[in-house]
Amino acid sequence: MTFALQRNQDSRQSKRERGPFGGLLFEKSFDSIIRAERLGDPLGFKGMKGDGMRYEFFIARRYLKGVHRGRVRISTIGVAVGVMVLVVASSIMNGFRAELLSKMLGVYGHLNLFEFDTTGRKAAIEDYPKWIDLLESQPGVDAAAPAIEENALIIVDSSFVPGTPAQFLQIRAVDPHYESKMTEQIELMAGSWEELEEESEVVPATATEQLDPFKIPIVNHPIFLGYRAAEHLFGYNSFPGEDDDARKSRFFNTQVIGQPVTLLLPKQIHGPSGPELVQMGLEVRGVFRTGHFQFDEGGALTSLDAARVFAQIPGKGVESIEIRTDDPDKADAIGMALSRWAEQEFDVRFAPMSWKARNPVLLDATRIEKIVMSSILTLIVLVAAFGISGTLVMTVLEKTREIGALMAMGAERASIMAVFVINGFLVGFYGVISGTVIGLIICKIIEILEIPMPGGGNVYVLDLLPVEVHWQDVIIIALFALLASGIAGIYPAYKAAGLHPVEALRHE
Repeated sequence: MTFALQRNQDSRQSKRERGPFGGLLFEKSFDSIIRAERLGDPLGFKGMKGDGMRYEFFIARRYLKGVHRGRVRISTIGVAVGVMVLVVASSIMNGFRAELLSKMLGVYGHLNLFEFDTTGRKAAIEDYPKWIDLLESQPGVDAAAPAIEENALIIVDSSFVPGTPAQFLQIRAVDPHYESKMTEQIELMAGSWEELEEESEVVPATATEQLDPFKIPIVNHPIFLGYRAAEHLFGYNSFPGEDDDARKSRFFNTQVIGQPVTLLLPKQIHGPSGPELVQMGLEVRGVFRTGHFQFDEGGALTSLDAARVFAQIPGKGVESIEIRTDDPDKADAIGMALSRWAEQEFDVRFAPMSWKARNPVLLDATRIEKIVMSSILTLIVLVAAFGISGTLVMTVLEKTREIGALMAMGAERASIMAVFVINGFLVGFYGVISGTVIGLIICKIIEILEIPMPGGGNVYVLDLLPVEVHWQDVIIIALFALLASGIAGIYPAYKAAGLHPVEALRHE
């Protein structure tokens, strides 16, 4: 019993010797006041520094190691979790946008130029080889190719397929000679690119030949189908436990290649019995895969000669010239520059259409999704900031007497405020550093593991969970968290600075 009382008295005596804020103030008071007398600071606060730092910062830093470090750690963990989630979510959204655009732009060009005549009507580009050579010499242009695009209903005519399967497709005409420079993403699963090469010059028919249907040669124009469209139209069924790619290749080569199909276009012509929709027979010569779900499911390729027939383009013209730029984000500016150049140099009017104008809904959706997601996750950081503020308010209530002692010894109210603002900033700083590091590590782990998306490309367009770290986003997140942590300390600091020294010293 005597030993316990003596130990309690020693503890109280030690606490009195350490003074408020855990040995920070009174241990240094005597030496500080002696130095202050020489420096003209009778109360010694100008001389109270630890390791060459201002005493406000020293007090704030030492507090983090005091008896309240449990609450401080919880607040720091809250900030770290918020920053970590923001970094990971932002990187995943950036990766999703980059991967989606990569697949989409791997199939389409960045920019299309359409020619218009003097009356303002769209005209076919007759001498496109000359324009392609001229355009590829312009700054910002990496490659150019002729293009014709139409939407049509494709109907399978084969007797081997039950029923009459049909599907609406987007059909693009390509020239393999130019297309090889435009994209590297189209992979042939069956067929050969030579099937899409443009035929030799067509010899104009005489008036007699035009009237005689038996003199018109029958041409089976080729068409290449996206592999998902081919599976749907020709009834492919997968079986578990078998190499799916090998089985698909056999199916496409035996059941799809060489099959006749009919295109039904949403255009009217005047036939013998009145207005009729344009129809055209084609033959499946190939199956391709791009990795872009939308085009694999609803896309097809054909030759320029075939496209001129159903698009009703005379001669050897094309609808537009497709351009790949060195920077997709500058496609609009490059298109306007090319349009001005063509009008000034050749008196030809081109109307540019960038990939952004072709896909406005998709781009707006990805941008809005990122903004909404970031705004929601930002609330985690704000909640952590409120946690910092609550911790500091508790500190002010518990350290009221010590604050009063500091003010009675001459500490200015601005210094008292600085202690708690710095305290909040330090909690945020440690949380931001740890949260950023953990978030970057998680992003690297996702990249290495190549985590598959639930349902694969059938549901989310992408097969793997994408991630792409943008350092400017990481910096903005870190600065926002630091700012929120600093602001969180303002209210407790204001309450502490507003205490009256005498009332604070009398506080129980």
